[in-house]
Amino acid sequence: MDGDGAPKRASIGLSMLVALGWYVTVIAANYAGHSQIPTAPVRDCGEIFGCLSPAQELMLLLLFAGPLIAALLLCTAGLSLLFARLVPSSILAGTAAAAGSVAVVVVGALVWSAAR
Repeated sequence: MDGDGAPKRASIGLSMLVALGWYVTVIAANYAGHSQIPTAPVRDCGEIFGCLSPAQELMLLLLFAGPLIAALLLCTAGLSLLFARLVPSSILAGTAAAAGSVAVVVVGALVWSAAR
């Protein structure tokens, strides 16, 4: 009867690691899938960013998407704190935090672009 009164809570650190693991998985899958696309034998490198390797494209994406990534990580941290208190599983809390923060950032970006 020791643990009947207190509800079980997820670990905040583990739920944050699960959420970050989802982000790393998505980025790695995108990179792996994109790197397997064969390139045309003759490329016209006259266009800007026309002859970038997949690694260079990833770095360019990270450079321009930096503010979105920062907002995503801040939302993930906040939602991890919230879901870790409500959900007993760290895996479920981290997955919900990752999905929720993506939704919050996408809606925020849409609202911001519509207001401009």
